Amino acid sequence: MTQASFKNDELPIRAGHISRRSALCALAVPAMIPLACSRSDVATQEVATATPVVGSPMKELPRDLRPFPPVTEPLVRIKVADVGQPELEFGKAGARLWITAPGTDVPGRACRGPVRLRRTSTGWSARWTSGGRGGTATFKTPGSIALATMDRKNPGIEFEGRRLLGTIHVEPIRDTEGRTEYDVVCHLPMESYLPGVVGKELYPSWRPATFEAQAIAARSFAVCERAFWIRRRHYDLVAGQASQAWTGGEASTRATSAVRATTGQLLVWRGQVVPAYYSAACGGLPANAEDAISKNPVNGIPPLRATAASGRPACGCVESSPHGDWTVEISRNAFEAEVAEFGRRKSDRRLSQLRRPLRLEVHDRNQAGRPVDFELVGAGGAAPVLMSAESIRRIVATASTGDSWSSRPRSACFEVDTTRDSMKIRGRGFGHGVGLCQYGAEEMASRGASSLQILERYYPGAEVQQAWSRREPAASGGRV
Repeated sequence: MTQASFKNDELPIRAGHISRRSALCALAVPAMIPLACSRSDVATQEVATATPVVGSPMKELPRDLRPFPPVTEPLVRIKVADVGQPELEFGKAGARLWITAPGTDVPGRACRGPVRLRRTSTGWSARWTSGGRGGTATFKTPGSIALATMDRKNPGIEFEGRRLLGTIHVEPIRDTEGRTEYDVVCHLPMESYLPGVVGKELYPSWRPATFEAQAIAARSFAVCERAFWIRRRHYDLVAGQASQAWTGGEASTRATSAVRATTGQLLVWRGQVVPAYYSAACGGLPANAEDAISKNPVNGIPPLRATAASGRPACGCVESSPHGDWTVEISRNAFEAEVAEFGRRKSDRRLSQLRRPLRLEVHDRNQAGRPVDFELVGAGGAAPVLMSAESIRRIVATASTGDSWSSRPRSACFEVDTTRDSMKIRGRGFGHGVGLCQYGAEEMASRGASSLQILERYYPGAEVQQAWSRREPAASGGRV
């Protein structure tokens, strides 16, 4: 299960590289737009009634760049790989493929798989052999080359052991050291993309209502990602934790049915699409998107804010998931050394110069009680350093021993017990904790909740809107 993430408006150094910017990983962030560190809220100051209040010019509110719901099904561009080798092979033996050079007048060519593509000084060369016959073709273009299947009964093109749906674009990218690499990007309709996401994100045995809620959330997230990246880079999402998991095309019947039953349905708030983040388990203490993802204005909306737990039962993930609570123990020396190294990497002299021993204390919590910021207090009376919970999680993860997820902090929701030689990290949940809690959703579905009721809990105040037409009749959406 991955953590869907939405990024801020900082662009990656290289368009072909995944950037989790200042946050999932990130992102990491977010699929969409990388993550940022949280900061504590500024307390409101009271003004004495006897003191005249001088009005100040109103500052312009930050623009809410969330997209409006598309009226037709959009195409999405999914980056599935970046390859450093000069030759790439596509298609199984005998597969009928069509090769083109997008954006040029160069004629397309039909061929039989497997086809081998190689970048040349003037463009691309293609070679293939099938049934004792071979062929070659050249495409003079400085840009990408694209492959599509000609077999309607068996869609998809094999690449590196898996079948990819859609038209495959191979984009030449020059990295920061001047070397050429290649991004493999699938272009396909949204509803064809989603079954491979939903099927990858959830366990096959989970209930239909959970699958349908996940489908609506994943669709909403993808629409927001596409809107942000469409003119900024050559792909919208990544097939992995930087955006959303994606199988490439293979999907279970339950995942396919859930996408079909919710076709075109999006989460909206005040008429614009909600970037519907989700994670495996919130641990009963959900996070604010502004704290856990980034300060981007798209994250400052009520459906993405944690609320006080009073008045409603705790999230079901606390009891039903293996991540309800967990403990990681690390060496205090390793933690303190990593704090200094983190300060050097970030050019933050305050961290690199903190005197040992260090003390770590929660500084601020959100309305649900989840830690937002920690204070690092050094010896000798130096001013404490305020750090986001996510930054502390990364430091702890680097200082941890072992490669399995069970030996590292699974979220930024934790408390710390410190002894002379060790630090015990007592945490809850798995992932950033914003939006849909997958284990919690399944627990609700097991008690008879519908997909709309699940979404109502995890995105309060949002509505499900029918954006584009269904391919077949289904129940209408409604307010959640």
